[in-house]
Amino acid sequence: MWPESRAALPPVSCWSDDSRADCGVVKMNQKTEPKIAMMMAMDRNRLIGRNGQMPWHIPGEMAYFKAVTMGKPLIMGRKTYDSIGRPLPGRPNIVITRNSDWTADGVHVAAGLDEAMIKARALAVEAQSDELMIIGGAVICREAMPVTQRLYLTVVDHEYEGDTWLDSFQWADWQVVSKDVRDLESTGGVPVTYWVLEKSRTPGLSAA
Repeated sequence: MWPESRAALPPVSCWSDDSRADCGVVKMNQKTEPKIAMMMAMDRNRLIGRNGQMPWHIPGEMAYFKAVTMGKPLIMGRKTYDSIGRPLPGRPNIVITRNSDWTADGVHVAAGLDEAMIKARALAVEAQSDELMIIGGAVICREAMPVTQRLYLTVVDHEYEGDTWLDSFQWADWQVVSKDVRDLESTGGVPVTYWVLEKSRTPGLSAA
């Protein structure tokens, strides 16, 4: 699961409990097209879910997620939205569903990924955000992975039981921007690393 060159990757301390200055976020010129980013967490076997929920609770992980995604449009599947149970505040929430009758207060609805991308780009430009964020689930990630340019990946170096995997992710497709190995005292003793990865090339997404 780890990249073969693991030992050679430079450690980067991009997050601390006292500062949100970096968080592994790569700043962009606001005049450029918002980047397509994804934020996911997986265990050492690429497991990401169990019965619609995360298989673990790591102190500080939700604060990191909030810091990276705040103010940015979020794209998610309906099951992911249902597992959260409400729109995430401070961020436009776009939910992909094939059910044309489905609605929820405070949520933008899209019939597919292409439509969600169009809405997210417009909302990102309006908010002067440098990224739009895809946050799951596995089916949405599988469809979006070929066009994702940046990946915020939390890796929990432990084995958990579950039923959903990030099988669309391959280390060989990505280059490392930053790596933050969290202190064990801050994670409840569980080895956790925050990676920021980027692709060198991203194929185009067809229009809706």
